[in-house]
Amino acid sequence: MDNLNWINMIEKMQEISLFSKMIIRRTTKEYEMPAQHLDLLLQLLTNKEGLTPMKLSKIMGINKTIISRIIDSLNQGGYVVKTKDSKDKRSYFVSITQQGIDKVNKIYTYHLSPIYELRKKLGDKDFLKPMSYIENANHQMNQHK
Repeated sequence: MDNLNWINMIEKMQEISLFSKMIIRRTTKEYEMPAQHLDLLLQLLTNKEGLTPMKLSKIMGINKTIISRIIDSLNQGGYVVKTKDSKDKRSYFVSITQQGIDKVNKIYTYHLSPIYELRKKLGDKDFLKPMSYIENANHQMNQHK
């Protein structure tokens, strides 16, 4: 640290911390959903074909038993429906309901609204420039782990 002004670096860290606090919204009860539940809903939203619990298990890298519990929980909440496979009576396909789509939209609109607001205020050019610096910094930091 001989050549670095540590007071200046502390100030920079405080700026990063302040920015993070302003851009990241805390979850409230209305927007709460376990990460694996949300991930499963996103998989159903982005995959146009019907997905089975086994396929979801492989895509998400999660044990099939856990996937089945998540599906049951989401089904009870009205976010997904299970449809029996006409060829294999032991299997079923999982689909997202409109209520599930609405929930995902609500969660992401809430959590991403600060970054959308920032992009709106800065404009695309000024928003994308620091984002590229952040992406580069994350890449550099990950290389040294």
